[in-house]
Amino acid sequence: MSARNSFTGRARPRPGPVGQGGFTLIEVMVSVLVLLVGILGVVGMQMLSLQANQGAYFRSQAIFAAAEILDAMRANPTAAANYVGVYPDDGAGTSSVPADQNCDDVDGCTPQEAALQDLREWNVHFVDVFGVGAANFRPSIPNGRAQITANGDEYTVQVNWTERQFDDDDATDGSTTRSRVQQVVNLRSVLTP
Repeated sequence: MSARNSFTGRARPRPGPVGQGGFTLIEVMVSVLVLLVGILGVVGMQMLSLQANQGAYFRSQAIFAAAEILDAMRANPTAAANYVGVYPDDGAGTSSVPADQNCDDVDGCTPQEAALQDLREWNVHFVDVFGVGAANFRPSIPNGRAQITANGDEYTVQVNWTERQFDDDDATDGSTTRSRVQQVVNLRSVLTP
């Protein structure tokens, strides 16, 4: 063999398709687009989950508040009629939260004073009863309102609040993505003096 045909130390090219140098820019952009669509779906599901959790929290707080005042009424059945009313206001902007009765121990209060004191302390679910201040006070039921009614010995506590829910078809409140929805919880109890 001649010296020209001897191995020169260069690697021989491998046989195979010509021009396969890696991903093209279009393939990378398509994969990023697919990834973004998936991430947007996950974010949307997370938003719906947060909304459902917040709605469940408000509902449980409303049930707790209604049960709390019904328990106070059961403990003071002779003054059950004193609990009837709309709280924290009468709908015309006049506060219906009773004043402090200054009768901290049970023996020093009449049943009517105890009822008014119970109502005052119960309204902390809706308004700043104790003067904490707007910066530090957070109601357990934002924009909440309660109504206690009587029908004979049957008393009903109705707690209302407004929450925002995602939707795509109701633009009556100026938004096509979120709407205000009025929620209601009713608890009933028969109280006998």
